Amino acid sequence: MSEITKQKNNTKSEIIDALLHKNLYKMPDGRQFYEATEKELKHVLCSQSGSENLCTL
Repeated sequence: MSEITKQKNNTKSEIIDALLHKNLYKMPDGRQFYEATEKELKHVLCSQSGSENLCTL
């Protein structure tokens, strides 16, 4: 696995971790987090956080 792929997977898993800490377990449309793109995950996290800092991930 390339370094870029590992880094992207780490970023996605970190976002998923943050969503789980907010007691969110699925995407709003019912999909599992691993089925969503990183961009979709960031959008959900940003909309749930209310923090501008998280919106700049």
